[in-house]
Parts: sequence; C-alpha cells; structure tokens
Amino acid sequence: MSDEASLLSLSMKPDRNMALLDDYEMEEELGHTPPDTVTNHRSGLIWYYYNKDTWRCLGCRSTLSNQMIGQKISIVTDKPQTTRHRILGICSTPDYQMILYDTPGVIEKKMHRLDTMMMKNVRDAAINSDCVVILVDACKTPANIDEVLKEGLGDLEKKPPMLLWYEKFTDVDEVIPVSAKYRYGVEDVKEWILSKLPVGPPYYPKDIVSEHPERFFVAEIVREKIFMQYRNEVPYACQVNVLSYKTRPATKDFIQVEVVVDKNSQKIILIGKEGKALKTLATAARLDIEDFLQKKVFLEVEVRVKENWRQDEGLLKYYGYGGQIRAMYDGFVRTKGVQFSLNGYPYYANGFNAYWLMYVASDPSQRPKISAAFQEASRHGLTVARTWAFSDGGYRPLQYSPGSYNEDMFQGLDFAIAEARRHGIKIILSFANNYVSFGGKKQYVDWARSSGRPVSSEDDFFTDSLVKDFYKNHIKTVLNRFNTFTKVHYRDDPTIMAWELMNEPRCPSDPSGRTIQAWITEMAAHVKSLDRNHLLEAGLEGFYGQSSPQRKTLNPPGQFGTDFIANNRIPGIDFVTVHSYPDEWFVDSSEQSQMDFLNKWLDAHIQDAQNVLHKPIVLAEFGKSMKKAGSAQRDLVFNTVYGKIYESAKRGGAGAGGLFWQLLGNGMDNFQDGYGIILSQSSSTVNVIAQQSRKLTLIRKIFARMINVEKWKRARGYGPVRKGGHS
Repeated sequence: MSDEASLLSLSMKPDRNMALLDDYEMEEELGHTPPDTVTNHRSGLIWYYYNKDTWRCLGCRSTLSNQMIGQKISIVTDKPQTTRHRILGICSTPDYQMILYDTPGVIEKKMHRLDTMMMKNVRDAAINSDCVVILVDACKTPANIDEVLKEGLGDLEKKPPMLLWYEKFTDVDEVIPVSAKYRYGVEDVKEWILSKLPVGPPYYPKDIVSEHPERFFVAEIVREKIFMQYRNEVPYACQVNVLSYKTRPATKDFIQVEVVVDKNSQKIILIGKEGKALKTLATAARLDIEDFLQKKVFLEVEVRVKENWRQDEGLLKYYGYGGQIRAMYDGFVRTKGVQFSLNGYPYYANGFNAYWLMYVASDPSQRPKISAAFQEASRHGLTVARTWAFSDGGYRPLQYSPGSYNEDMFQGLDFAIAEARRHGIKIILSFANNYVSFGGKKQYVDWARSSGRPVSSEDDFFTDSLVKDFYKNHIKTVLNRFNTFTKVHYRDDPTIMAWELMNEPRCPSDPSGRTIQAWITEMAAHVKSLDRNHLLEAGLEGFYGQSSPQRKTLNPPGQFGTDFIANNRIPGIDFVTVHSYPDEWFVDSSEQSQMDFLNKWLDAHIQDAQNVLHKPIVLAEFGKSMKKAGSAQRDLVFNTVYGKIYESAKRGGAGAGGLFWQLLGNGMDNFQDGYGIILSQSSSTVNVIAQQSRKLTLIRKIFARMINVEKWKRARGYGPVRKGGHS
C-alpha cells in the first residue's frame, strides 16, 4: 500500500478503521476485546463554505473553525484566499467527533492552474460532507442563495443539510447569526451540526485535533507571516515547503524552509534590503513555531525562484494540490533509532527484488509488464522494490564504457522509478554487482586494464585508484540523472528509498575484511557528499568477521572478506542488510538443518542490529527455489522470515522489513530461476506475503496513533489539548 494511500483524500471519507482497530485486531494486537461502541455516538464531516465576498469578514470562517476546535489550526489574515489546502480539524468529546473541513474560498476568475486545482479540492470536499455551513457577509447580501450554493456545491443531486450564518434566506435548513471573534453563536452552530451528524464511531483518536503533521503547520505559520508582512501579489506567489526537520535532543531542533516564488523580483522583495525583511519574517515565524511546538527551534528560511510554478501541474501535485495533503511531507525515508521513519511515522520495507526492471523497461513495448508488476505489488501491500542501477559492458548495457551511457537503458530505469512512484512504492537502487552478470566488478577491472593499469584480480576493484574513479563517476552520474518521466533528478526523488553500494560485495583475497572496510568507508563518504537526502546501505549478505569471532561459527563455509559488525558501523551506512539462502549455502543439508540455520541466522542479525549496531535491519534477499522444494517448504521459509521481522517490529525493534527474491510478472518465463513469484497467480505463498503486509500496516497504524497522541499532548498551540474536549 502506498504511503499516500494512508492519507485522507479529498474525494473520499476517512477510514474509521484508522482510528479504531476492529475486534480481531484489538484482540490479536492488544490482548483484549474492546468495549462495545456507544450506540448514540455521532461523527461526521462538516464543510465550511464561503462565497467570493465573505473574505471581508477577516478570516471569520477560519476563526470559527479554530474556536470550535479550541486550538489554532487554520491561519488567519486580513487578505482574501489565504487558505490553499484543505485544513482538517477534529473536535471531539466522549459523545461526538466533528471533522471540520476548512477549504479555499470560491475563485470566480481562475488566473493560474493552481486556482483550478484548488477549486477541484473544494468540490471534492463538498461531495462527502455530512452537512455544510455557509458563511455570507452580513454587510453584503447575495442576490440569490441558489447562486451562492452553486458556486461551491455545483449541481449535486442530493445536497447535504445546510446552515446559513445570516438571517435573510429561507432556502436553507437554519439561519444562525455568528461572531466567531467574540464566540457569539459558536455553541449554537455546534448544536445544529450535532443534530445533523450520523450515528457512528469516531474516525480518529479522540486525543488529536488534526491529521496533519508538525511539518504542515510549520509551513502554514511561515505562510501566514508572509501574508501579514507583505502586500499585493507577493504573498500569493509564494509556496512554502519544509525541506528538513531534524530533532536534536541536545540542542534546538533544526528546521529548513524554502519559499518558492514565480519571479526574481518577488525574491528581491521577500529578502529586502540587506536581508532585513527576510530576517523579520523568519523571526516572527520562529516565535510562533516555538509556541506551537513548545520547544526552541533554529529556523532557516531560503527563497528560491521557480518560474510559473502556479501553472506547473506536476509541481502543484507534488506541493499537495492534487487531492491529498503532501506538500509538507518531503517523502524521504529516514532512520529514527532502530526504525525507519516516513513523514514522522514508522515505516516498514516489506517488498521484493526485481533486478530486471531497467532491462525490461528499456524496450518501450515491454513497459506494460513493469506497470502490471507494480500494480500487483501495490495491491498486495508491498512497499519497497530493490533493483539494479547498473549494467556494465556486454549486451544492452547501461554503461558502454566508463562514462559512456546508453540512453535507452537509462530511460528504462526512469520509467521503472516513475511507475514505482505512481503506485506508491519506494525503490532501492544498487550501483554495481559483485558478480560477472551485468558486468560486475570484473568489467571495471577489465576497463582499467585496457587503460594500462597493472590490475589482475577482480578484487582490485576495491583498491585500484582508476577503478575507484570509474565507480565514483558512475555513482555521480546516477545521482545526477534527470528522470525523463518524473522531471526530477534522482538525488531529489523521494521515490528512491536508498542507494546500495554493491550487490553482495565480497573480497576473498583479504579475509581480514580490512579491504572491504576501507572501500565502504571511502564510498559511503563519497555518496553522502553528493546526496544527503537518501539512505545508504552497503549491500552486505551478513557474514561475520574478525570484530565478532564468536559469531563467525554461524557463517556458511567460505572466505568472504566482509565483517557484518565492522562494515555496518561505518559512518554513512544508515541501515544494515542480510541475505539468506540456506538451500544454496547448504545444498547437501536436510530441510530441518537448513531451517535451523535460518532461525539462528535471523535471530543473531536482528539482535546485533538492535543491541550492537543500533540501526534498522532489512532482510534484503531471501527465498526458496521451487526447483528443489514444494510450496509447503517455501511457505515455511517465508513464514519464518516474516515472523522474525514481525516479532521485532511490533515491539519497536530493529526488524524493519524483508524483500523476497524475486517478483516476476506474467510472460516472464525467461527470468524464472526457481525463486520467482507471480502475485497475480494466486498461491499459498502469495497469501503469506499479503498477510505480512496487513500485519505490518497494522503495526504502523498503532505506532502512528501513539505518536499522534503524544504529539498533540505536547503541542499547546493556542490552547491546551485535553482528552474528552478542547478548551
């Protein structure tokens, strides 16, 4: 399931199950059955609508919303069209929950694509409302109430109950005079709304007052200050994005904000003479942000020009004007302790390997296979795909020779990333291969030898300066690639979860592990010097080395030249990986012996990730070949792996996900290696995969709720948040 799919869409009602676990989930996860739902509890969605003249009430609509919730959620200024996004506020007591939609006002003359998309959001909000509260200016009477309603509601066949805040119309359910500023009539509005809401359980936990994260409100506070400080067109040309939000326990939190404008002249106005205007803006915003977060922050504000951003549909969707609030989420997966974090909530890498994505997608006629594979993966709740960003020399390469690239192959990778993005799936991209297939380290050494370097062993890949330069240049090329489909550089694309230095690096010529240690140290620093947005992992299989001699007895036979503990302690390596193929590593062993190894292998690595490395761990490759076993044996392997991950994850541990080898689609028999799984062909293993997706999604919901409750308990805003109601 895509991360965005868990957000509330404007075109559908929120899922009540995001707030309440069902009986099965409660009993399974929390160990008890929930009490009976109160039969007279009411909950529903309320849309505030105002017409083109009502802005003169100086934010009355947003002020009323804030008053009802008991905390400032919507920004308030004396200028029209301050609100751009749908602001969702939650007003709860033990007996009811009101979901209040504060949307942009109606724009009659649409000057930009932004205006059109904002109006679509207004219509979508109206469709699912249980009742509508209409605000008209008491000082200016609209000629016809039907015209007012049509502006906002359109030609809905079945209109919801409507409350009018004025006294001269009869074609509505009720009229209530209100002064939001002085709280006059606010309780009357509440009573009317309650009389119209349907009976039902709450949509959200009772202790939170909005679904939006802190990033969203930080950006809104900055935007409010822009409206208050600047005049004319400048505030309307500004888009505010939170680029970075780093929690720092020992010092102030760091927040980096960009203000995007249309023209350089607007940038000059925002900055002001000697930067004084921007400093004034940043100071005013910082004070309100600190008041909202109840902590000190360091706020950095930058101004950037993106010409005609209000006409760029792609940018507008990215900024959150496409039906869901995404603008203030940067969408990059981070690490937080031993867990992954996405947009402030725990994230689990439950997915698959598909090394063939770029290769297949390089042929435009085969691209429907890519789309179908991602569609099936998303439908089964998978969140991450691992694939190759390399194909060096040989047949249909990505890199013909050092620095010379095949555009058709690169466009194949572009397409794969774009499709992953469209289906809400993150990507892990590997830079090189340890093995000869797709070129591997041997191809790099051959290139260096052709250039006159005295190299002889494949392991010279890790030490020869020219080979390392070739490899570093490839990394730089991939990071700086401009995706021809998404129009985003790879280094800036949150669809990419992480980079991988190499698929299964090994250096058997140096069993001490020092060669690999030095290489990972150098290359991790290189990647991080080019890209601070994405996570990085080394691609290790998990073999233990000299730093943990007691664990070396777990290794399968062989010399690998890697050290699971030492290699993953390197700065810049953000999370750890382990691979597991007992059926390949212990070919002559019994099924029971192989399963005994799998259990010990997983237990040891999850424990070491948790207690020694203090980093998330992903089982980046696992599977069971159907050439050597039946579906029952494969299901046992999948259940064992998934069970270990789940037991760790539900306790907040380091078990962060698993990627099975490998996903295939229909008509891909030539890629079948015995491990391939086709999700559209129903099987017991596919059911096991779907069940794991459901269980990890459930854990994420539970942790997200816990985080939201704590977040709103500590965020005072403009009034304390109390369980059972808001002051």
